[in-house]
Amino acid sequence: MMKNKLKSNLQMLQDAYSSLCGLTVMITNQADERLTEPSGMTDMVGLLLGFQSNSAEDTILKIIEKVQGITKPIVYETISGFKLLVAPVKSGEQTPYYIIAGVWVDGSTKELITGKIKETISPEEWQHWIRALDSVAGYNKQYIDRYFNQLEAFADAATALLEREQNGNNSSNNLQLLNLVHLLDSESPSWTQGVLGIFVRVLGIEFAGYASNVMNSEYYTIIETTGIQKDNPLVGSSFFVGEGFLGQVGLSRQMGYWERADRDPRVSFFTSKGIKPKVIICYPVKYKNKQFGLLFGGDSLRQEISEAQADMGMLVAQQFSASIYHKDFEAEYERRRMRIDAFLEITQTMMSIQNRDNFLQMVMETVQQQVHSSFICLLLHLPGGEGTEIYTASTAPSEQYTDYVSDVEITYFGDGVPAVSMLRRPIQREWRGRELVEFPLVFEQRLLGLITVQFDNESHNKECTTFLRGTSGLVVTKLLAAAKEILSDKKDIIKLLHDTLLMWRPEAYNKGILVKQLAQGLLQELKRPAEELEWMGQASLLSEYDPGLLSGYVGDIPAVGLLRQLHHYRSGQNGEEEGRSGSYTFLGKALLMVYWYIEHGEKEWRESLPISIDDPILRSVEHYLSAQSSSPIALSPLDSKGSLTSREEEILNLVLQGLNNKEIAEKLFISTHTVKNHITKVYEKLGVNGRAQAISQMYNSSLPYTLKKQ
Repeated sequence: MMKNKLKSNLQMLQDAYSSLCGLTVMITNQADERLTEPSGMTDMVGLLLGFQSNSAEDTILKIIEKVQGITKPIVYETISGFKLLVAPVKSGEQTPYYIIAGVWVDGSTKELITGKIKETISPEEWQHWIRALDSVAGYNKQYIDRYFNQLEAFADAATALLEREQNGNNSSNNLQLLNLVHLLDSESPSWTQGVLGIFVRVLGIEFAGYASNVMNSEYYTIIETTGIQKDNPLVGSSFFVGEGFLGQVGLSRQMGYWERADRDPRVSFFTSKGIKPKVIICYPVKYKNKQFGLLFGGDSLRQEISEAQADMGMLVAQQFSASIYHKDFEAEYERRRMRIDAFLEITQTMMSIQNRDNFLQMVMETVQQQVHSSFICLLLHLPGGEGTEIYTASTAPSEQYTDYVSDVEITYFGDGVPAVSMLRRPIQREWRGRELVEFPLVFEQRLLGLITVQFDNESHNKECTTFLRGTSGLVVTKLLAAAKEILSDKKDIIKLLHDTLLMWRPEAYNKGILVKQLAQGLLQELKRPAEELEWMGQASLLSEYDPGLLSGYVGDIPAVGLLRQLHHYRSGQNGEEEGRSGSYTFLGKALLMVYWYIEHGEKEWRESLPISIDDPILRSVEHYLSAQSSSPIALSPLDSKGSLTSREEEILNLVLQGLNNKEIAEKLFISTHTVKNHITKVYEKLGVNGRAQAISQMYNSSLPYTLKKQ
């Protein structure tokens, strides 16, 4: 009985490894008395190792005869040119068994192998070999190195099982199994199945499964099981958070363990599917406060699970959780990269697609591809237009949005409706049971429309918000261009490029604003001309871009020349750029010093400058920077100490755009004294000491405004 169970356990581990690496795997001894049946058997392996033809030269007996004495896994190449992995399975001081895994070939040798087959195999058989050869994979060194590590872990686990058969020691076996969990390839389609197999083994239970909680929804769905008949309906079954044994673990996020489960009404989730466990154990699969699912198992014969086994199960769950977290992180990074690519695509087509309707339709198709929402639309309510225009993805029936449009017209555009155009952030609103997030399309004091999305949950919302805010800005820019309301195309392109940093590199976006604040403040104190302030402001916002790239967008404007000067100085070249005046050279050096001050800090910036700077210029800049009380450092997220009035909200948004007090006063037709009073109150409510802190805190906060339905 023990021997049968040993073979069963080894077979289970072998099946998991075979699925993981995609190779045929077996365990046999020197007399070719197999301890397991081959896993993942292929026609090529069957032909090569003589399972179908005893005339094959490379039989298992001949291979094992040649590899006797190996102490670690090796690559064995057959006479025909095929390659195998062979690993010893030690038991005591003897090596009675070997793991054989294969086959693969070097891509460059396939033609030679074909010739060898035709030379050594009879004509009536070699056609079978050629067909089998076509399906053989070609692996590089990177793959083989990974398989070496995994095969060694499998061999250690097999050794531990054999030793346990001899002396009953289970702890060494379990530790080897845990190591195998760590080495499993999480990219393999059979990864979860392999983890479940190890989970069953360390707990000594009959069956196990994994229930996924996709996007932190209110229910779990079982996506994988082991130890249960294939026709059992457990896979695909769902349960709510808090429902039954498993749902309670999902609710509490703590391990759950139940003995005499067959007498508990909560077992109905299993019994209704023909499974009658007497003991059930379940672990939350979570990492860094993020919950992904539940790892559970049970047994219909055992009455209890020991504490030591439960602890080992916890270790498996923890390793499984960490692997899922890293997979999820990589997937989220890839989705972010795709959204950035989509954003840049929209930016490029904004200039090339002249027709407004065609552009907006393209935007909605692109947004739907990235966001995947069941309810998403773009609404326009332009001055002088005939009602509200609707744009949706081509896959969405437009008629489902008709009632929503009517509600939007009443909520935002009806007579006597309070102005919401001051809001630059998303608005959360409930409509007919849908939790919607509305992204305003705003220009100055006018609300031009909305991009509305229904997210699956808060995590989905947070992940896509930056992309949608950036897209909203592009739509507004296109609308203004179509209406010929843009005063300067180059100015708007500069703003667009700077806003793109909010998607691409938020820290660079914030840094650009800080550079602009300090650099323009320096020029104001030195009473430099207004045009120089404008050049410096534009160059500051674009300091993270390559000047050559920028010239393609906006031409060789002064701001681009300043950035060339900045890059020239940063590389340690102190020579002046040809054709530039002395004042222009001063601007480049001033920008370098402000940039260096922000990058290297108040104490080290002067000593680490890459070029020498004349003392008068250096003293002027140093005097100005030393007088600044705001330190451009990363701050904690926004903690508002009081609600802002509409005017304070409006002024704060202008501060975030990089406008100084005078520019804000001119834009709002109020005095600079009034602007200063408003800003002081805003800072008090936000709990900050200056512009730099306000900018950093606001852009580190991604929380949308919430508009309560009246």
